Amino acid sequence: MSSTVNVLLVILYFLDATKGASAWPTDNEGRIVGGNDTIVGMFPYVAAINVQTPEGRFFCGGTLYNQDWILTSGHCALNAALFTIHLGSDLLEGEDLNRVSLATSEYIIHPEFNPDTIEHDIALIKLRMPIKYTDYIKPINLPFRWVNPGELLVSIGWGQTSDSDPQLSNKLQHVFLTALTNEDCKESFGNQIAEHMVCAAGNYNEGACIGDTGGPLIDYVSMWRAPRLFGITSFISGNGCESTDPSGYTRVYDYMDWIKNVTNT
Repeated sequence: MSSTVNVLLVILYFLDATKGASAWPTDNEGRIVGGNDTIVGMFPYVAAINVQTPEGRFFCGGTLYNQDWILTSGHCALNAALFTIHLGSDLLEGEDLNRVSLATSEYIIHPEFNPDTIEHDIALIKLRMPIKYTDYIKPINLPFRWVNPGELLVSIGWGQTSDSDPQLSNKLQHVFLTALTNEDCKESFGNQIAEHMVCAAGNYNEGACIGDTGGPLIDYVSMWRAPRLFGITSFISGNGCESTDPSGYTRVYDYMDWIKNVTNT
């Protein structure tokens, strides 16, 4: 194991408190680090979430589980007073007739979530009214197994494109990553990596960045198979988004019973 252990970080993307709730910081050139633009309707379960807390407001991603619930990370819901959620659009800003915007304040964080160690980093947000499914708004499937090391995965989000550019991407991005064993991940993060976490890495420095947390990590999408939610974006390396360190996710499979109990599904 490497003698250098990198700091495991959760960094929230804080929004300008002087702007209205719909005024997202944008960068039309931006992307999840090393990622690509999505095709309209390609990921109809991805949610853009503006979180209001007593300290300010910040941006997170999320994933539509069913008509009533959205999955996100625990740190994205911590101390939340209000969520403004956008579904159905791959754009944060600009006209889109497929976009549905709604607000809610009800959420449940996993009872064992630890904001210091980032263990059990998962939460559910309850919508005030059931969302209507469309071609652009559809739920994700949950996994039926753990992620296999070496498996091809897709990380999705509107997060920063680099450490030097503080803007979110206006266009939803995706990047292909490979799942690592937890032992491989400990080469970067040491014993900070717990059993219920999974790490993934791309070519050189591809991966999640600030603003991507809470969003989905899915298995490789093909036209013959519906995707499954294998992870929820949880943390990045203290060396920055552009380092070659992997990014970290919550293993959704480990929380299947909790999800089903909370949502009565």
